[in-house]
Amino acid sequence: MDNWLTYFMTETLGTMLLIVLGNGVVANIVLKNTKGNNGGWIAITAGWSFAVMLGATVSVALGGDAHLNPAVTMAMIVNGWESNVGHFGLIPIMLVGQILGAIVGQIIVDLFYIKHIHQTITEKEEGLVLAIHSTGPTYKNTFINCFCEFIGTSVLLVAIMATSAQFTDAGWMGPIFVGLAVFAIGLSLGGTTGYAINPVRDLAPRLVHQFLPVKGKGSSDWKYSWIPVVAPLLAGCVIGALFLIKT
Repeated sequence: MDNWLTYFMTETLGTMLLIVLGNGVVANIVLKNTKGNNGGWIAITAGWSFAVMLGATVSVALGGDAHLNPAVTMAMIVNGWESNVGHFGLIPIMLVGQILGAIVGQIIVDLFYIKHIHQTITEKEEGLVLAIHSTGPTYKNTFINCFCEFIGTSVLLVAIMATSAQFTDAGWMGPIFVGLAVFAIGLSLGGTTGYAINPVRDLAPRLVHQFLPVKGKGSSDWKYSWIPVVAPLLAGCVIGALFLIKT
């Protein structure tokens, strides 16, 4: 299989699984009348951890690098990743795969939980419908929200870069370490903004919410949407540069 097709397919499939399981666990916990309703924050953070593990494992197993996150791609670019894979043109292909995978994954979640979405809207809890698509802060403050997303993403990227540096061929263990890092970030740092720590994870499902043909779904909150995109990308630049200095 051509190199570009491998990276496109693995990023698409891995990101799709990430969203199906990640936003799927949020839907199971927050939407009305689900079996997991009110399961709590531990269940959400654990679910996202396993989502990252599975998405990354499948991506790596099929020959990809399992970025699944433009912030990770940004850190790797700054760190010289494109010279290692030998083709800068792979980067836009991977980003398209990430966006497409996230959109398809969210559509699957919405179809899977459509009856519960309607019930949640009926009970005037439309904010919960947005919550199964994208993140939002407990208190809106531009600087604090950016800071929280920057720090959360930085912790994730440090874990990824350190794992890559410590284990040059981490294999199947790499996704486990990264998944555990996501679990730790959610438990420790997720209470302020919902720890998007991934621009595609937030932006693409928010787009799906915008075009979701369901009456009474509520606002997509585009005024906040730039923060979980810009702050993680900035963290990618900074952490990638720090590890470049180290090497």
